[in-house]
Amino acid sequence: MKRVYLSLDIGGTWVKGIAVPCKDRIEEYKINPEEIKRVKSRLGVNKTADDFIAALQELMDILVCPDCKVCAIGISVAGIVDYAGTKILFSADHLAPLRGSKWIDWLKDKYHVPVVLSNDADAAAVGAAAAGYLKGFRTIGVMPIGTGLGFSLWRNGRRWAPFYSHPLLGSIETPAGSYDELASASLLASVHPDNNLVAVFKEEAYQKEVESYLERLVQIIRTTYYLFRTDLILIGGGLAHVVQIADYPLVERLTAKLQKEPVLTGDTIEIRLMPEANELPLLGMLLIAAGEQHAQSLQNIPEYKTLVTEEPYDSSIHLHKMGTTGLASLLWKTEQEAGNILSESLTDIAEAADRIADCLSKGGRLIYVGAGTSGRLAAVDTVEIACTFGFPREHVLTLIAGGVADAAIDIETNFEEDASSVPEMVLANVSEKDVVIGISVSGCAYFVQSALAYAKTVGAYSVFIQEDVSSVPFSDKVIALRTGNEVVAGSTRMKAGTATKKVLNFLSTIAMIRLGKVHGSYMTEMECINNKLIQRAKKILHVLFQLPEEEAVRLLESHNYKLNDVIKELL
Repeated sequence: MKRVYLSLDIGGTWVKGIAVPCKDRIEEYKINPEEIKRVKSRLGVNKTADDFIAALQELMDILVCPDCKVCAIGISVAGIVDYAGTKILFSADHLAPLRGSKWIDWLKDKYHVPVVLSNDADAAAVGAAAAGYLKGFRTIGVMPIGTGLGFSLWRNGRRWAPFYSHPLLGSIETPAGSYDELASASLLASVHPDNNLVAVFKEEAYQKEVESYLERLVQIIRTTYYLFRTDLILIGGGLAHVVQIADYPLVERLTAKLQKEPVLTGDTIEIRLMPEANELPLLGMLLIAAGEQHAQSLQNIPEYKTLVTEEPYDSSIHLHKMGTTGLASLLWKTEQEAGNILSESLTDIAEAADRIADCLSKGGRLIYVGAGTSGRLAAVDTVEIACTFGFPREHVLTLIAGGVADAAIDIETNFEEDASSVPEMVLANVSEKDVVIGISVSGCAYFVQSALAYAKTVGAYSVFIQEDVSSVPFSDKVIALRTGNEVVAGSTRMKAGTATKKVLNFLSTIAMIRLGKVHGSYMTEMECINNKLIQRAKKILHVLFQLPEEEAVRLLESHNYKLNDVIKELL
């Protein structure tokens, strides 16, 4: 039996798909353009889900051989998909048959495998990450352009979605039309009698229309910068495919126009073409499908009745009847207990810290994954590692259920903890060089479990921080908090939150010390970003090198207040 993953890309006119044999490692998956098949989608304002199912059946008959076993299905679609990737929340009217679950249920009933959906631009972004386009500490807009304008935002290793929402760049209205219409490669092709977009770009007779089209794209790119501060725009989709065939210098022409009229801040906006074009959504969904199938195979959600964190610390205590001093005394006592019990996990913490330091020394990254309080505590550690130890920001990041954009002002709103983090992990381009630390006190968060399961598939070292001491199938190591019942039953922001923050402090601080970021008891690579820290830097220079204050100030100023550069000169 041949085991395969299916990757589908649903458009208004065509449904494209490919069946790819299962591989041993995620990074081995590729898309062969010659193996992509397509059929008419049979979608439209007057069409039904049954019409679309008929199109799917036609495509399945082509893709799935008699001796094939489908293991998972990934689907990209031009619509707004819920965070969990289970249904379409909104789509254009001609895609209305996709809004219900009937066609999704049909696939699940037919193959009995995970079926995962994603917006087509987000799927293209995942494919772009796998192809190596999404790197560094920067803000990148992935812009597939075809019938309309797709857009996905990537910032510093993560998908960026303020208000838990897909950025609807194409829906911006102007007097000349929406951005979808202004960027439409299909509308540009319509100026040719045969809708030949290659000819439009190649032939002199259509250069006036092309020039006007380029001006519209430049305006869209400038708007994108003002909205999101994008410093790199990646163009894909049908437009990228056509300009390659036409040998048209799209990037050069757009760059020249931006340089002629730069944005108000004077920043440079880089533009790149993704030659993989329409293959990227298929690659993205292939990777998501493969990762999700593996994550679900290792899923291990404990039964609610077994969770000690859901029981009260002392059921005989009536908190609402206690005095304020008594409450403070009780909370102080239990918080001390939470810290003290960690002594039983110090060996595991030390082992994990050494692995973190080793991975970071070889160019890997420290990646935290959490939901709710756990994710927020991890995010605090992430930002503090950079300023305290001068460690590169692009090498430490946190993934939070629901996204990091609103993590400081909101809590999850729609079962985000129960959703898969596989798309976020693929988008972050996690590899065997990295360490992934997942935090779920109860052990229940599938967002965390799926991240660790994915980490194992790519060979990354994985650590699971939970209350319980039990080992789990989806992680290499467990660090147990052992905090037990909470004073307010279920409120793991209390004892467990305190213990979690301590563990994260231990792990990151030990790793930074092992990497040489501390001399004696002093941080020697901190960022001097305020007056207090400048005073601290002067004190460190005096203690370590007996420098008088005037000389310390002179050296700091001459090295742009980079303490480590001063220390290197003095050694």
